[in-house]
Amino acid sequence: MTPDTTDSGAALSVPAAEQAPGAASAEPAGAAAAANGPAAPGAVPAATAARRGPGAVVLRLFQKYSLVVLLGLSIAIYGIFGKNPAIFLGAADIRNILSSQAVLVVLTLGLIIPMTSGSLDLSIGNIAGLCSVATAAFYAHAHVPLLLGIVLGILVGAVFGLVNGLLVVLLRVDSFIITLGTASAIFGLVIWYTNGQSIVLGIPQELLTFGGGNFLGVPDSVYVVAGFALLAWYVLEQTPYGRSLHAIGSNKAAARLVGIRVERSVFVAFIISGASAGLAGVLLLAASGAGNPQIGQSFTLTAVAAAFLGAASFKVGQLNVLGSIVAILFLAVNITGLTFLGVQDWINQLFTGAALVVAIAFSTALHRERKHRARPAPQEPASRP
Repeated sequence: MTPDTTDSGAALSVPAAEQAPGAASAEPAGAAAAANGPAAPGAVPAATAARRGPGAVVLRLFQKYSLVVLLGLSIAIYGIFGKNPAIFLGAADIRNILSSQAVLVVLTLGLIIPMTSGSLDLSIGNIAGLCSVATAAFYAHAHVPLLLGIVLGILVGAVFGLVNGLLVVLLRVDSFIITLGTASAIFGLVIWYTNGQSIVLGIPQELLTFGGGNFLGVPDSVYVVAGFALLAWYVLEQTPYGRSLHAIGSNKAAARLVGIRVERSVFVAFIISGASAGLAGVLLLAASGAGNPQIGQSFTLTAVAAAFLGAASFKVGQLNVLGSIVAILFLAVNITGLTFLGVQDWINQLFTGAALVVAIAFSTALHRERKHRARPAPQEPASRP
């Protein structure tokens, strides 16, 4: 169930009730109605009553908040049965988890913008690595001021997002293929420029202090992430552009018929994704203190896993900001907990990959269930008197 740019749309986009208004509440009215006669005024069909039962309500609540429950259980398990529960649940470790996931949160939230429209950007990690190196180079070689370097780093990401958008829109090729190719090209470009060496000199001390500092006990980067998350939520949920992305991801052909400029919306989505990767690159530079050409690409798989896994909570079957953040915390807590248990490093990659597979399988099942419920039951022809 990989999102693509074909007219079939993305499986994770718009709830079925939005795809076919009124269809989800349609009830079979064929043979049962004919056999039992007209329903009494105000009577509730049996299928509807079953869906309104307490068991169905509990099931829907569990589906909506299942990832939150799993996150709480993970914290409890590692906090109780871990080798160092006091350290795992300590304030220092919590701050470390929050600050270490700042880059991943920005990347994931930027990623779900094109994913909502049915496209997938596999180059975000490499763009973040490129922007980290580029920002370090602006400081080290061009000696630009602090704020200008940050703006230029984000701008570099937006430019490469623009290139991705142009290729996807003009060539009309699956975004999966396009961005896989650009990711490899970007990585080669970074290795060529740096000769495989990190840029460590000339980074402003203010940026490094921000990367390791905290305010009121909360890492400074978390405030940036919170503001970015609020902006991403507003764009996706409260603006006409966000609703256009949902419509395109649900059914591209139908979106064209209602006047949505599909190609332009997808093009802008890739620019936003690239700019988000640029911001992530700046945060990566602040946290690591160096423009490392090797580190960016490691974020891509985890970001994709978190985006799909986040669709299993809150707006079930639909990509959403809050679910993605909870998914990132779920992955981070489990990987940190496994590290405290002393497992080998390969377990972390296995856990992330397994989480991605399970998330895609679960989201696909939810999407099929929604389509089934949204499909109106065939009506039997009325019998002649």
